[in-house]
Amino acid sequence: MLLDLFINNAWAAIGLWALLYCMDYMLTFKAAKIYQAGAGKHFGFAGGYELNPYFQDDIAKLRRFSFRFFFLLLFVSGLLLILHSTGLREYFAFVWGLMICLQLTVHFRHLRNLAVFHYARDSNGVNGRIEYEHWLSLRLSSIEFLTFSVFYLFLFILLGNPFMLGGATGCLVLALRHLFDSRRSRGLAQNKVVEIGGTTSSNI
Repeated sequence: MLLDLFINNAWAAIGLWALLYCMDYMLTFKAAKIYQAGAGKHFGFAGGYELNPYFQDDIAKLRRFSFRFFFLLLFVSGLLLILHSTGLREYFAFVWGLMICLQLTVHFRHLRNLAVFHYARDSNGVNGRIEYEHWLSLRLSSIEFLTFSVFYLFLFILLGNPFMLGGATGCLVLALRHLFDSRRSRGLAQNKVVEIGGTTSSNI
């Protein structure tokens, strides 16, 4: 089985994840570039296009080279190598599945966004402008990751493979994180509106 080939070979497993991870940054960069080149006239994202706060500054400034990116690349690769060396095959399959399935899910989102931005850049079939509050972007992301979590869980039930369980767990954790971040962001936005309203009232 192809999956066993990767799980038994640390370098192949880490190499595949590293490839997907690099493509993730490249596709994010590409989408952000198209967004700034014209698609932004139809879509507005409060807080920026990138949802991961760790990379928001790099993506907003369209940095091709990111020290943060390479730090995480080396750090996670090292952790995976150490985990594989322990000989705990099923545990490695779970963690590696978590990392790979998260990347696959993110890549599906990239392909969709690139297609939408491609047409929006030239106003091809797209009219008007939509503004997304940051909390809504996070909420929609949470729903999407939750959907993929259920899908990977279904595959785990069918196949009984810890790789799929890792994917379901990873997507669920990220879905919950984005949900909590969404609620916090919405609360901060509402408090800001209340504060502005209160200040305005006091000045009248």
